[in-house]
Amino acid sequence: CSEGRRVLRHCTSATNTVCVSCEPGWFTEHPNGLRVCLKCRKCSPGNHMQVKEPCHYTKNTKCTCQPGFFCLYQPEADSCDVCVRHAISPPGFRVTRIGTKTHDVGFEPCPPGTFSLKEMSFSCTNWTNCSEKGLIQIREGNTTCDVLCGPQPPRNLGLGLPLILSSLLLFLALLVTLIVWRKGKCSMKAIDKKKVGEEPSCTGPEKECMVKPIQETNPHHGQPSYANC
Repeated sequence: CSEGRRVLRHCTSATNTVCVSCEPGWFTEHPNGLRVCLKCRKCSPGNHMQVKEPCHYTKNTKCTCQPGFFCLYQPEADSCDVCVRHAISPPGFRVTRIGTKTHDVGFEPCPPGTFSLKEMSFSCTNWTNCSEKGLIQIREGNTTCDVLCGPQPPRNLGLGLPLILSSLLLFLALLVTLIVWRKGKCSMKAIDKKKVGEEPSCTGPEKECMVKPIQETNPHHGQPSYANC
């Protein structure tokens, strides 16, 4: 029987072979002597497949992979039996080939000095040049992270710090000297006051020795008399 047909009755010495067409869902691709046609292939959605070409009584169903999958096993031309999900290019890589129904996604690591932050990046970004922005590099970058830049420290910080410390020490020395000097001066004044308080008064005894004039009994008429201390 020709393609698309099967044997209903084999030939005999008196009769020819009787052929009939295959029923829907069955097929034969070549001339044959089959009593039963071949069952058409089913493209299972559970296996991530879909129909590419429907079954015909002269050819089998052709299956292909659903979007996001590629064919891992293809026993016949233009038809797939096993579909696998496309790989995902992770951060730190760049896509070199788009995934198709017959090929997986291709990707490679970012070259040195570049990075990518997202999945399925088609290019890698150069690290930031901190010096071009007047900054310094604080942290080195990698394939998934840019470098970290920060402000430059003051240029005269190395010379200014010793100068500040020296000035502070000099100020403290002067302050201590002033305090010691003021304490010594106050002590001398206290000693002087104490000495002055101990000396006898020049006018004190004279005042104590003088008394009121007494009635004149002195033979020397006309001169006041005073009592002795």
